[in-house]
Amino acid sequence: MSSQGRGEVQLVGLTKHFGETRAVDDINLTIPDGAYCCMIGPSGCGKTTILRMIAGHEHPTGGHVMIGGQAVEGMTPVQRGTSMMFQSYALFPHLSVADNVSFSLKVKGVDKAERRKKSMEVLETVQMTHLADRVPAQLSGGQQQRVALARSLITNPKVLLLDEPLSALDEFLRLQMREELRRLQKEIGITFIHVTHTQPEALALADVIVVMDQGRIDQAGTAREIFNTPVSAYVAEFMGGWNVFDGFSIRRDRTRMARGHGAASNTNAVPGTVHGIEYQGSWVKVTMVRKDNGEHVVANESEEEFFSQPVDFGDPVTASWNAEDSHALSH
Repeated sequence: MSSQGRGEVQLVGLTKHFGETRAVDDINLTIPDGAYCCMIGPSGCGKTTILRMIAGHEHPTGGHVMIGGQAVEGMTPVQRGTSMMFQSYALFPHLSVADNVSFSLKVKGVDKAERRKKSMEVLETVQMTHLADRVPAQLSGGQQQRVALARSLITNPKVLLLDEPLSALDEFLRLQMREELRRLQKEIGITFIHVTHTQPEALALADVIVVMDQGRIDQAGTAREIFNTPVSAYVAEFMGGWNVFDGFSIRRDRTRMARGHGAASNTNAVPGTVHGIEYQGSWVKVTMVRKDNGEHVVANESEEEFFSQPVDFGDPVTASWNAEDSHALSH
């Protein structure tokens, strides 16, 4: 486990310019030691640039990166106690799994027997010892990722930085590795900072979610805080699960979709027509186009609810919700 505070990451007024473009704009954030933090946002929002500044691969235009209470400007990644796992696993094709994992130790001059010992220890952590003598071409995508993860961990970092590590995997492997990453982070106890653009991935993994937009943090909090109490229309819409109206929002699973255009029983009801139907197994996503302004409203209905009274594209429906379920947005 990490010693007290050694993997805490503080970003203080962190800014990065690329010419006239302000990629990261005065970020202030504390990621607790031993936390699993997911940074999420659309392409170009600054999340990978922040990751690279924490790693030491980019230099800030302004502000500071602090790890374990120490400013790390000018330090190498090894001196900072960070290790970064990239989207591309970049394994050496001619080296065995064990030699790929221990390559950084070879560069440092560690003898062969010690390298092998350390490599096998970290491969055991990711359940890959039985494949230690294979080469990357003999491994599946998920196995190659475990090797890349083991290679990142062999330096015993305080902070592991992951740049969209699951994006190259198919859906089945992605779910499997998502579970494995969370298990591993809990087991070794170091800080993980994981960049993703996938909302379910962030919600499933993170102790802390940081939602980015145009170089700034729009909201940071626990997964439940981000999902249940979004501060802005942007967060509510980007993280999904909400219908956003003028000044307030309604969760999709608390939105009802009555069949037809009957008289509304309250003012929290709007008529429209069915625009989309997506079967999700245990539930069905029904999207309606409002009759008054053309906006979309979504209801997540249980499988039983939908198929007891199914609708088709173009059918008249009325969306409604309880007033107490509305959530005010600050901006």
